[in-house]
Amino acid sequence: MPASWPDGLRPLAEFDQSSVFQAQSDHGYTVKKILIAIGLTLCVTLQAHAVTGTLAAPTDLRNEAKLIAQYHRPLILLFSLPDCAPCEEVRRNYLESLLKNVPLSKRPIIREVGIADQTHLKDFSGATLTQAQFAESYHAKVAPTVVMVDTSGKILVEPLIGGGMAGFYGAYLDSAMADAQKELMARLAAKP
Repeated sequence: MPASWPDGLRPLAEFDQSSVFQAQSDHGYTVKKILIAIGLTLCVTLQAHAVTGTLAAPTDLRNEAKLIAQYHRPLILLFSLPDCAPCEEVRRNYLESLLKNVPLSKRPIIREVGIADQTHLKDFSGATLTQAQFAESYHAKVAPTVVMVDTSGKILVEPLIGGGMAGFYGAYLDSAMADAQKELMARLAAKP
């Protein structure tokens, strides 16, 4: 440890704790007030992040297959990347709002899969894959990609690739969901 620290700096162990909280900045704010302000800012930031958050990630898609069969609704898969603005837009403005604004009896089954995520999951057959490998199996190379599937993981309608779509994304999503629902019901009815 140096005998003298540059510019009056010294290790925290040399400070008297009571003097740290009584110290004042050049502007008259006590360190305690500054720490409280930082803490409140952090809490607000964490709450905002929790609101925007992410959708549930699948761990075992055989469980989602059971939900599809039980509730007669397709599984909507959002393939995304971290820090992807269009992914956040699709997640927040369209998919999360479906989970909040649709009655429980009609609420869709939605899961989010990271295109580059190395977290493991079990696919519809029970095979263990990373989320990235699972995304690759659906040829999801562009983020966001929304795919709607049946109980065996087969695609029901043409995937929605990319975001924005000149303000028509909601209409495209609604149309795809309606078509996927019809196709799912036809496939379920055809099963013995």
